[in-house]
Amino acid sequence: MKLNFILLTCVMLITLTGCLNESIENHPKQKVVVEEYKEGNENASVAEKTLEDFKKALQEEGLELLPVQEERNNWLLNNNKPNKFTVGSPTENTDPTKLERVSIYVFESEHARKKGLEDFNKQIERYDMMIPRIYEARNVMVFYWALADMDKPAKYEQQFQNAINQLKI
Repeated sequence: MKLNFILLTCVMLITLTGCLNESIENHPKQKVVVEEYKEGNENASVAEKTLEDFKKALQEEGLELLPVQEERNNWLLNNNKPNKFTVGSPTENTDPTKLERVSIYVFESEHARKKGLEDFNKQIERYDMMIPRIYEARNVMVFYWALADMDKPAKYEQQFQNAINQLKI
């Protein structure tokens, strides 16, 4: 009986460890990279941003990101997979089918982000598709898949712009 209990406990721990590793892999907490650049005659350091930095900035704007586990429509950009979410206000009770989507890419550097955008532009040349609203700051690139037409303001456009501006500081 004790052996069965020990075996069951081990199996549960292994299963839980596997689940935790999967969630970390899908939504990694990116390491902070510091790049140095010349500003006048003095060196300055820029700490690269993480996924958590952007999520926090968006929360300060009153929006909540809920993870999405779907594997379709993943744009692999400069060898980076997106962190995918639905976006909404916690005070709104909205229909899940009407929630807007967000793909957040956290690159190793600003240069890698620029290469990721070039990669996206090359890939979309082959498709007739809806283009997301793209926000960029340092090493972070955000695709906001708004339901509104591009010539009309998106529901959370101002909140996204404010959050991305916080990352630029």
